Amino acid sequence: MNKRMTAYVLGMLLLCEAGLLLLPLATAFIYGDKTIPDFLLTIGILLLVGGALALLKPKDKTIYARDGLVIVALGWIVLSLFGALPFYFSGEIPRYIDALFETVSGFTTTGSSILTNVEVMSKSLLFWRSFTHWIGGMGVLVFVMAVLPLSGGGGDLHLMRAESPGPSVGKLVPKSNKTARILYLIYFVLTIALIVLLICGGMPLFDSITIAFGTAGTGGFGVLNSSMAGYNTYCQVVVTVFMALFGINFNFYFLLLFKRFRDALRSSELWTYPELWQAQLP
Repeated sequence: MNKRMTAYVLGMLLLCEAGLLLLPLATAFIYGDKTIPDFLLTIGILLLVGGALALLKPKDKTIYARDGLVIVALGWIVLSLFGALPFYFSGEIPRYIDALFETVSGFTTTGSSILTNVEVMSKSLLFWRSFTHWIGGMGVLVFVMAVLPLSGGGGDLHLMRAESPGPSVGKLVPKSNKTARILYLIYFVLTIALIVLLICGGMPLFDSITIAFGTAGTGGFGVLNSSMAGYNTYCQVVVTVFMALFGINFNFYFLLLFKRFRDALRSSELWTYPELWQAQLP
């Protein structure tokens, strides 16, 4: 087992989380939230810990199958442990264990919540709460692979297999980091399309972005106590359609993108949707 490489990847993961926290920090500045120091403190801790681990960059950059399993397991644990800090530091979720539950629910796209009144929360924390769904929907380790070459010999494919949506994942193109970039590009484009459609339906910009995050992760975090019931029928239908679109293996969209329609239509997940729909009919 390549322990130094495992530590290095975890360090890069924490540094990526620090970068991702810049978005809710910017939201705090825009809306004048009092959570600015809380995000800054969390980012500082992540830079300190992540930077220390990243300094352990090994000579052997190979990620073996066992390493991939360990990195994915530990990655989501440390991601959640540090991601819960803004909720706890702000005092809006006073107990750390509750903040951790909310964060784990976000990153794992479970959607369970300990909050009974989300509307009293600051905009920046609501943004971070929904953003954890978006991050978890594709997997932040896939994002790391998209921007950094983690290993030689295709070893990082073990990470992608554990992180990507769908029952099976392979290299769509010869290099895994290019595969990760294609997957994230598709994910990003679908998210932007959803945001635009929601805005066209009269949903406020902030709500459109956060609802899109929750839809992309198929988790369902919202910013209203009434959830989607607080919006019009058009927005509800759009979100329902995109929830189904985000639930399909992204290999399907890759095949469509490169006009491999016959291969795309062989997707078992694609044909499962109408079967489930028929099963629900009386």
